[in-house]
Amino acid sequence: MKFFLYIFQLVFFFSFDNSFASYIDSKLSQDQESLDIVFYNIDLKVDPKKKIISGNTIITFVLYQKVKNIEIDLLKNYTVSGTSINGTSLAFEQKNDKVYILNTGLKLFKEHSLEIKYVGKPPVSKSPPWEAGIIWDEDSNGNHWVGIACQSKGGHIWFPSKSNPNDKAEGAEIKITVPKPLKVVSNGLLKSIEPSSGYWHTWVWETNYPISSYNINFTIGDFKEVKRTGYILDKPLKMIFYTLSNDTNKDIELLKSAEEYLSFYAGLFGQYPWIQEKFGIVQTPYWGMEHQTAIAYGNNHKKTNLGYDFLLFHEIGHEWWGNFLSVYDWADFWIHEGINTYAEALYIENKYNLETSINFIKTNFESNIQNKKPIIAQPNSGIDVFTDNDVYYKGAYLLHTLRYIIGKEILIESLKEFLYIPKEHSNNQTTTSEFVTLIEMNSKKELSWFFDQYWNNAKLPILNIKENIIKNKKFIDIWWEDDGFKMPIVINYNSFDGLREKELELSNNPKKIVIPKSSELIIDPESWVLFEKKAYK
Repeated sequence: MKFFLYIFQLVFFFSFDNSFASYIDSKLSQDQESLDIVFYNIDLKVDPKKKIISGNTIITFVLYQKVKNIEIDLLKNYTVSGTSINGTSLAFEQKNDKVYILNTGLKLFKEHSLEIKYVGKPPVSKSPPWEAGIIWDEDSNGNHWVGIACQSKGGHIWFPSKSNPNDKAEGAEIKITVPKPLKVVSNGLLKSIEPSSGYWHTWVWETNYPISSYNINFTIGDFKEVKRTGYILDKPLKMIFYTLSNDTNKDIELLKSAEEYLSFYAGLFGQYPWIQEKFGIVQTPYWGMEHQTAIAYGNNHKKTNLGYDFLLFHEIGHEWWGNFLSVYDWADFWIHEGINTYAEALYIENKYNLETSINFIKTNFESNIQNKKPIIAQPNSGIDVFTDNDVYYKGAYLLHTLRYIIGKEILIESLKEFLYIPKEHSNNQTTTSEFVTLIEMNSKKELSWFFDQYWNNAKLPILNIKENIIKNKKFIDIWWEDDGFKMPIVINYNSFDGLREKELELSNNPKKIVIPKSSELIIDPESWVLFEKKAYK
């Protein structure tokens, strides 16, 4: 099968479900806007046989304004049996996938502790990771194998949280009790395995890095651990593959590949962000997802015709683009996916050459762009507003076009800087406007014409071409139809002395080119620019 078909069929690009209440996709209420999550302590019992979860979540939070209620997201699938703040039981109401806890006059700018006890059957994902829910499965030996897909809806499909992307917690403790001998893999480091009553035991994980609620996750299975110490920019990194496989050689090779991909990303964008914790891969009953320090992997060691594991490479990249640097609003989701997708083209260029990379971009990116809507959505959108692949492929291709304008060196240095510069919002959460400001500053170019056309409009710019033949000459007028658009374009044509190449500075005013009648004008021969042609006679 050709590689572009492989990508088109496998990449988990969006067609999100509407099987239950939409992702938290409207502007935050005043109550939630005033609430800042500091830490999640999640303590759950997961019964794979009954498909029930039960327990409690303690949320450490700060209030910045007086509010009537403390408003927390949690699916109405669950029955809340009690809530308390700072140890005092309080009245609450469950309504429309929310829990409202009465505010009895909590002090502002102080940390408080909210506990919510609950039980219920989570939604089941029939098409993970696209459709949100729990995946209840079995391995080849009949052991329970459980995963969670929650990016499309948010962490509140399984634990009480503030599911809007604009609030990362400073960390989380995840305690999951399961039947023996099942294991639990989650974010950060394993703190302990504690005995529980009967044949149950509790796995306690903790991360002390900022983390989005949809990235808090766990996977349950009868895993074996394949370990490796990797060295990323000369720093040791604990690498673990939690696998159901019996092929140790393949598992070790997967970790070696992961070290290569981690080193590539680190070389371009800086050190692996969670170097003090781990890099984990956990085999899942669905294709994949970028859970922080514990990426879900179900690709079964498949490689592209260029010899690398696409899924593993892609999810590793999200440790930088999506997990470390995150969008403040899903409207800017292209930042996660477009930049990370373009990194694959950079990897191919580094491993092979620019020509191979350009062919890859044309084959795998351009052919999948739909141009139905802008790649930036309306503010306060939910992630499920993205019903096509343009945040991936178009976002990636436009970075390639941006490179054509400002140069590779400036683009790469700007992307690296973008990861680490101070942001308006806390915990390295960003917006497209911050990206645009940085690019214009570093390139010393005013690029509003470029970003307005490509990021805020669905349709591609139109290049008008009008040709007249007089005697043995072709007189060709070329101009951009879209107001204010001024993309320069490279042209090739054969003249009496051989192949000629020129870069034309184009605008809305026609620019005349004269070439031999027998020659064909080749516009943008290396396919740097996305545009449509309109020919006039």
